[in-house]
Amino acid sequence: MTDQSVHPEASAPPFRFGPWSWREPVRGEHFRRCSYCGSVNPDDLAAEPVWCAEWADRKYGWPHKFYVDIPNRDPARLYVLGSSSGPNPPTESRDWIARSDVSAEQREALERDDYFENDSRTHFLFGPRPLHHAKFYSIHLRDAELDPAVKAAIEPRCGLTFVFDGTSVAWHPAATEPVQGT
Repeated sequence: MTDQSVHPEASAPPFRFGPWSWREPVRGEHFRRCSYCGSVNPDDLAAEPVWCAEWADRKYGWPHKFYVDIPNRDPARLYVLGSSSGPNPPTESRDWIARSDVSAEQREALERDDYFENDSRTHFLFGPRPLHHAKFYSIHLRDAELDPAVKAAIEPRCGLTFVFDGTSVAWHPAATEPVQGT
């Protein structure tokens, strides 16, 4: 399911990003993400038993994105929670660890999560991660290859139903008339 009409701008100037795709899970996540916008895959989101949508602002004139916390399947595992570059760590926390001072377990987390030795980041925060903070772009519900059952599973949980017609979109809460958008 990678209907290229979902992100036509990915291949257009000035981006010329090329066709978008679903990337395999990284950095301890268990869900795929869009290579263009970073959205959680709709199939993966619909399969999650616990999540609640927190809508972003409507800067594009329609409810284009919501944030979601997805329970981590391995919450006690050590994760890289933050990183910074430069000779000194950020001053807001004393828990920053210099790359040269990481333990074997922390080095394993850095390697697993693709923080390479030649990376410019010099200081890191480590800890468990009970939740994965992610985003979902509602434009992915427009994908012609999306199973209607997946769309039907996501819409009531996010609180809106979307109707895509060509390049326009309408949305409405359950049991109301659509609001025309862009």
